[in-house]
Amino acid sequence: MNTYKEQQENKHNFVLMKGNEVIGTFGNLRKLCNFVMDESFPSYWTLVRKNEEDYPLKAGDYTVFKVKHY
Repeated sequence: MNTYKEQQENKHNFVLMKGNEVIGTFGNLRKLCNFVMDESFPSYWTLVRKNEEDYPLKAGDYTVFKVKHY
């Protein structure tokens, strides 16, 4: 079981960008996917299978970054 300190160190956020503009930050990937209404954007189930090395993810005009929570 992780301590509170370890849990905080392991937290991350997802940053959604369109072009060079930041659209929003999200605490989990499902909320990010629900926010994007573009039909060409990949589904949650596609994105959740990506590895850490795959970030940043590019999907059309969108880019998703996974950043550490400080």
